Formats: sequence, C-alpha cells, structure tokens
Amino acid sequence: MVSSLTEMARRGETPQEVSALASAFRDASVPVNTVHPVVLDMCGTGGARFRTFNVSSIASFIVSSLGVPVAKHGNRSNRGCGSADLFEALGTRLMLTPEEAGASLDSMCFAFLYAPGFHPAMRYAVPIRREISTRTVFNMLGPLLNPVRSRHRQLLGVYSPQLLELLPKVVRDIGTERALLVHGRPGMDEVSVVGPTSAVLVTSDGEERFLIDPRELGLYHPDPSDICELDPIMSAAAARDILGGTVGARRDMVVLNAACGLLAYGAVDDLDRGIRKCEAAIDTGKALAKLNQYVSRFRSL
Repeated sequence: MVSSLTEMARRGETPQEVSALASAFRDASVPVNTVHPVVLDMCGTGGARFRTFNVSSIASFIVSSLGVPVAKHGNRSNRGCGSADLFEALGTRLMLTPEEAGASLDSMCFAFLYAPGFHPAMRYAVPIRREISTRTVFNMLGPLLNPVRSRHRQLLGVYSPQLLELLPKVVRDIGTERALLVHGRPGMDEVSVVGPTSAVLVTSDGEERFLIDPRELGLYHPDPSDICELDPIMSAAAARDILGGTVGARRDMVVLNAACGLLAYGAVDDLDRGIRKCEAAIDTGKALAKLNQYVSRFRSL
C-alpha cells in the first residue's frame, strides 16, 4: 500500500483514482441524515505553503446564520490549529452521534462533523500515512468525504494550483452538485485578501474559471502576517472578536470567504452582494448568535 501511494503521488493521481477512493471511503462512512435536501461544506485540504487562521470555520457561522445549512466537516491539525482544535477551544464537544448532528442541522442549519467520529475505516490509513513523509492522495481526500446523505455543494480550498485542474472532475464524479474550488496567493487553501485567488466554479453546466481580486472588492490587505495561523486559544478569541464586530484584515478575510460560500451554495449570484449580506450578518449580531447557539447546544463537560 505504501509503495502504491508513493508511486501514485510520484506520477500524479488521476481524477478516476481520487474519485474511486473518495467514493469508497464515503460509502463506508457513518451516515448523517437531515431534512435539508442540499447542504454546504466549507473546508480546505490543509497542507498549504501559507498557513492562515481558521477562516472557513469562522466563515461557516456567518453562512449558517443566513439560512444556508452548513455541515462543516473537519479534523485536528498535526501542527497548528485545525477546525476541530478551534471547535474544542470554543468549548464544544467534538464527538456527536449521527442523530445529534442531523438534529443540529435540522434545527439550526449547522453542525460540526468531527471526521474520526464518522469515518471508522480511516483508522486503517493512519499508520500508513505516518509512514509516508510526502504528500499523497490522502492529503486531498478529507474534504471530499462529508458523511451527510444530502445533495452536496462545497467551497473547497486547495493547497496547490495544480489541484484546480485535477479536482473539478473529481467533485463531479462523486456527485457534488456545485462547487467553488479556490487557491489564494501567496499559497493558501483559502480565498485571499493579500493577493488574487484563482477560482473554478463547477456546476452541471460545466466549469467557469475566474480570478477573485480583493482590491476590486475593497478588501485588500497587503501584510500576510495579519492573517497568519493562530494557536487554538487565540483562534477561539479571534472567532468571537471577528463575529462580534472587530474590523480589520481577519474580518475581511472571513467575510470574503463567507461570501464565496454563499456563491458556492448558489445563495447569491455575485460576490459584491454576498459580501454585503455577510457584513450585515456580523453587524446585526446574527453570526455571533449562531456561534453561541452552537456552543451552548454542545458545550463540553
């Protein structure tokens, strides 16, 4: 298995190989059912050259507060602060039953799905991944394995611009209804406010490729250090600050990614409108209320 994975990575994975693995692992996942016919996931592959704070996790509360059902699927980070590390620092219980996750989605349009709790088959891959020091197909599989059994739409950040060529066919093959794939400069798996972001919108009609320029949207910030990774405690504080109305580069980064989440879902037709809706969700207190509602519901003991 190790040699097969390293050889696959050396020559470059094909869309068919990634799709087959993703479908197999998702079929083996613990299913989550919800009344919502379509759900959104917002996540990144990780492994990017430039490591940001937990942008998509914080943005997911904004999107959910606007009535879009968000099934945020994620894990811990081997180094730094993954989405699960943030949710734990916010005081939430990570391990939810499928029934709890589905009920949360039904009633409040949000659930955090801690990957180890829904993918028992992945435990067999852990020792293999530890044995391999280089990137393999597993570095791109995580975001493709959301266990919710509804139609999927997705904002997916990727660690390399090359994945913008590979993954559009993969997301179509595994049944994702609509997806916005992004890679931001200078090398991040998020939509960037310090440089342009290459984007691919994948729909049933095909692919639309475009550039997201924060300058044109009035959200440009020149200093990358303003959006760099934080430890879990600082990330939790930043989440509350941003959703509580503190202005600056972090807020603008979260707003831009939340607007892209709305675009990925199909809730807006253009980013300008999405940005206005997301800013209003913060300014009216709706986004912070959503975070507090979720933390209160699943407060850790």
